[in-house]
Amino acid sequence: MKPITWINRAIESGKLSMQDLADLVPFAQRELGVHDDGKPGARTIAALKRAIKPSAVPVPPNRQAAKQLYGDPSWVKTGRGRLVDIDDKWEQENVRWFRLHTGRRVRFHKLVGHELVELFEKACTESGYTPSNGPQTYVPRVIGGTNRLSYHALAVAFDVSPRANPWGGVQRDGSPSELRQNMAECKRAGRPSFVEIFEAAGWTWGGRWRHPKTKERNKGDDMHFQRVG
Repeated sequence: MKPITWINRAIESGKLSMQDLADLVPFAQRELGVHDDGKPGARTIAALKRAIKPSAVPVPPNRQAAKQLYGDPSWVKTGRGRLVDIDDKWEQENVRWFRLHTGRRVRFHKLVGHELVELFEKACTESGYTPSNGPQTYVPRVIGGTNRLSYHALAVAFDVSPRANPWGGVQRDGSPSELRQNMAECKRAGRPSFVEIFEAAGWTWGGRWRHPKTKERNKGDDMHFQRVG
């Protein structure tokens, strides 16, 4: 049943009132980052359309463009490893909860969270691979060995099954990572792999990077995906 049909029937049966809907508007406005006056005018509708049409949001090509699009929060190190304390206002304005088709709830940037939900379901369904762990999304931290914010801290990156998709693309038993196995299986079957679904949408897969020690190409961070070119 379509949502609009359900709403109409709920109103007709008295299960849902116009006051209930009116109460939902300011909440939705706060989630969309517009003035919560309870009146869904042009700005509210425009923000809603942007939120439900993630493909309209460009994929930034580099770090500078990413900060311009997603925001550049202030932060300080917590003294606990790589973790940082992100500016509360930025977090409140930009990070939202989203529910995946698996039932898992994740925190992601409000501009692209719906895109993550759609792509993750598509990737799992079409590739036949559903990670047993993750995705692990918003984590305020720096990149290891640097003072640069990880894209996890901007809520535009996720990791899947770290043990099964380690750096270098080879598991402890010597077998390829699960994502690389999925790529090989999908190539033989003539269907898109989990990685290819995200790459086709402009996302970057960390497995394409160089290995930090050997410098070999295509031996990078297999578990990692980010919505930055």
